[in-house]
Amino acid sequence: VLGAPATGPVLQSTVPGLGLIPGASIPVITQSIDTAPPSECLLLKNMFDPAVETDPDFDLDIRDDVREECSKFGQVRHIFVDKNTAGFVYLRFDSITAAMGAQKALQGRWFAGKMITATFMSTQQYEMKFPE
Repeated sequence: VLGAPATGPVLQSTVPGLGLIPGASIPVITQSIDTAPPSECLLLKNMFDPAVETDPDFDLDIRDDVREECSKFGQVRHIFVDKNTAGFVYLRFDSITAAMGAQKALQGRWFAGKMITATFMSTQQYEMKFPE
């Protein structure tokens, strides 16, 4: 129709992504989260960047912060901040229920400008890394 607003092919050719499946040009994060069955052992990742830490005892501050936060869910039996990783903090709780509460609360949460991942570790894996 003459004088009618231009729609359809004219707009589709000038606006990228218009007319396609909505959101198709938006990248989707497909990184899978390790899905070990729940146990009393958790691995937190991305808690810190060792390359930017300046305090030689930064791990002690992180350990104390994590212990304080995770104690809300149950007794923390063991905690280790691995200074030579991409922000790994290992936790062992007194029960699976406590670990599940912490995992649910911490997964995807932001800490010091970084998004945390919280995944379960098997008790066997944990004990191999930290023999009692």
